[in-house]
Amino acid sequence: MIRRRNRNALFKKSGLILFVVLLLWLIIRSVPALFRADAPTEAAAVAEEFYKYEQTGDFGSSWELFHPLMKERFPKSAYVQNRAHIFMQHFGVQTFELEMEPPEREFDVEIIQGVKPFSEAYKIKVTQTYSGTFGKFDLVQICYLVQDGKQWTLLWYYPDERKHNTETSS
Repeated sequence: MIRRRNRNALFKKSGLILFVVLLLWLIIRSVPALFRADAPTEAAAVAEEFYKYEQTGDFGSSWELFHPLMKERFPKSAYVQNRAHIFMQHFGVQTFELEMEPPEREFDVEIIQGVKPFSEAYKIKVTQTYSGTFGKFDLVQICYLVQDGKQWTLLWYYPDERKHNTETSS
C-alpha cells in the first residue's frame, strides 16, 4: 500500500515538473516574438527609405541600405553611375511614383541563386511608375529585407533562372 502511494506521488511530481518545464520552454520561445512585433514595420521602413533615396536621385544613400551581398554585386561608384545613367539619361526621368505592398514574412528563402537561404526575410513587392522620354511605364520589383546584425538591409530578388523559365513555359 505504501509503495503504491509513493509511486502515484512520484508520477504526479514528475508530471508537474514536466508541465512546468514545458510551460517555461513555451514562454522562453515566445518572448523574442514579443520584441519582434515591430519587425515588419521596421523592414518596410527601410525599403521605403531606400526607394525615397532612389526617387530623389540619391543613389549613394540608397546603396548604403543594401545587404553586403548586394554591395558585393554592385560596387558603390558603379551603382551610382549606372542608376543615374540608365534612369535619368536613357529614360529621361527625374523621379518616379512609388507603391509598396505590405511586407510578407518568409522563412528559409533563397533570394540569390547559389547563396545560402536566409532563415527569415520580409518580401515586399515594389512598383515604380516612371514618366519619361518613352512614355509612362511601371517597373515592378520584388525585394527582400533581412537583418544583417541588428540592421535591416535590402536585397533584390535573383531567382533560379532555370526554374523560373520552366515555370513560365509550362
